[in-house]
This record gives sequence, C-alpha cells and structure tokens, in this order.
Amino acid sequence: MSRTLTACVAVFTLASAVSTEAQTASGAFTAQPGGSINPKVAAAYSVRDQFNPRQRHIEVILSTTPVDVAQAVAELGPHEVVINDPAVSGSNYVLLWVESDGKVSMNATFGKTMTQYVDRTDNSTLKAELTTNTKDKVAGRLFTPAPVKTQDGTTYTVDLTFSAPVAAPPAGTALPAGGGDPGKALASLFAARQKKDWAALKAAFSPAATERFVKSYNNDQENLKDALDTMDFWLPNKNATIVGGQLRGDTAIVEVEGPLASGVKVLTVVRMIKAPAGWLFDRAQMAGMLP
Repeated sequence: MSRTLTACVAVFTLASAVSTEAQTASGAFTAQPGGSINPKVAAAYSVRDQFNPRQRHIEVILSTTPVDVAQAVAELGPHEVVINDPAVSGSNYVLLWVESDGKVSMNATFGKTMTQYVDRTDNSTLKAELTTNTKDKVAGRLFTPAPVKTQDGTTYTVDLTFSAPVAAPPAGTALPAGGGDPGKALASLFAARQKKDWAALKAAFSPAATERFVKSYNNDQENLKDALDTMDFWLPNKNATIVGGQLRGDTAIVEVEGPLASGVKVLTVVRMIKAPAGWLFDRAQMAGMLP
C-alpha cells in the first residue's frame, strides 16, 4: 500500500510539473517610476479582434497567480472573464495579443492605480522573438532593445518570456447561416423586441435573463424599458443578420451582425439555452465593430 501510494504521488507530481512548465512566464516589465510586474504563469486563449471580430487572435495573460482559463473559454468573452478573475483583479499583469504573422501587442497594467502601458511590435520600441506560434501553443520572448520614454516622462523596459498551450473552448458543431433552431428563436425575440411585446419577451428569456430583466420592484413598462435599453446596447436594433455560430449541446452561441442604435455596425454573440419549451435567450455581448 505504501509503495503504491508513493508511486501515485510521484506520477501526480510529475503531471503537475509538466502542466506548470507548459504555462510559464518569467522576467519583468519595469516602469521608472512605478515599479515592476514580475509574472510567474501564463495562460493563452483565442479571442476575437475587437476591430474585426470575424477574425481571431491569441491573447496571453502573464500573471503571478493562475487564472481559471477553462471557465474563461466557455464564456462569450474570454477576455472579460480573465481580467475580472479574482487571480488578477486589482493586481499587476501583462496582456499580450499574438497575431498569426508574429506581430505582438502588449498592455502592462498596474492594478492598484490602473496605470497601463501599451506598445506593439509594429513600433521600433518593442521586439518579439516567438519560438512557437500555432493555434495550439504560443511561446517566446518580448523585450525592449532600449528603455522607452513616455510622454509623461516615465520610462519602461520589458524583458518577458512565456510559454502556454492555447486553451480550447468546449467542443461544438457549426450552426448554419440563420442559426438553425436557436437562430429561429432569437429571430422571434427580435420580432417581439421591435413590437415592444413584453409578454413575448418574457417568454423568450432564460431563468438568468428573467432574473436580470424582470424586477419585482418595477412595473411592466419599467422592466420593458430597461430590457429594450440593454438590448440596444448589446444587439443590432434593426436589419440584424444571424450569420451562424456554434452548437454546444444544450447551449448555442449565435452570431449576429448589424447596426446598433448608434449606427455602428457590430458583430454580437448571443448565448441561447435549450429548455423543454424551446430555445431561450440567456445573454449577449458585443464582440467588436465590423470594418
């Protein structure tokens, strides 16, 4: 028994070491004055380009404490989940965006003051040497050949190395143009929204959406206005086109394109939940502005 337990512990230790080695970060971002960011771990995941959300790139977070990257990639917006993760919220961290052509953008954040330093390898001030840059893994070094001076007189230097597998989202199958059955349910919600039909809207909400929009301290008109205002912020308000998405079991991520109330054309992702009565609207998030 003792020998078996020892062997199991040894295997577990080896597995943990491999996992840690595969998600490492080292080095420092140093601002003078300001201090240093000294990350120890890295996590990588795919996100949409906010200026062309039909395209994706790899985001990497370098932090002192691991984030829950599995939870992040299961959500509509992994970036928002990661930066609000208790492991990094209010702390110092560095975000990188790695393109398929090897270009890298950086945002170094000091959490206490929310001071941010932004740079990219398109400039002569920042360099990247990537040893791996695939859809499954990113690794390399990011550095400044010389100290960089900002407009307010602060100087900073970067010398960071990182390595991380790219976390995969939950498995799913592609939805057709129109979104299949989840898309049809979403189109019905759009119709109820245009008609300001509160009863139909309520019937289209998931339990989570109902909790968000149906407040006992508001009357129906107040709840309707709140729901419509929020949807105007999230979703195209007219000429919406459901372009497809992904089916993940009893959850569907539906992609919608069209203009917001402001006139800005966007791509929005919508989570629909399958219930006994059919597909229900759960939540939505703007993925980015379309070119």
